[in-house]
Amino acid sequence: MPMKSSRPAKASRAKRAECESVQFAEVEFASPVVPRLVIQFSDGLSVLVEDERSVPLAAAFIAAFRAHEKGGAR
Repeated sequence: MPMKSSRPAKASRAKRAECESVQFAEVEFASPVVPRLVIQFSDGLSVLVEDERSVPLAAAFIAAFRAHEKGGAR
């Protein structure tokens, strides 16, 4: 006489989900917040300095802007 198994009988497997489509999608993730220096002038001009590498360029721009405002070469 065969021995009975102590395991319960297997229940019927649930139906697996089937893939219906595959496509590419553009997903926007929130980017990390990076503080930046904003220099504002009285006439409404603002200079945004991204990081320390941008400081020399910002300084040169501000100097040229001030020279132009004072009647420098045009």
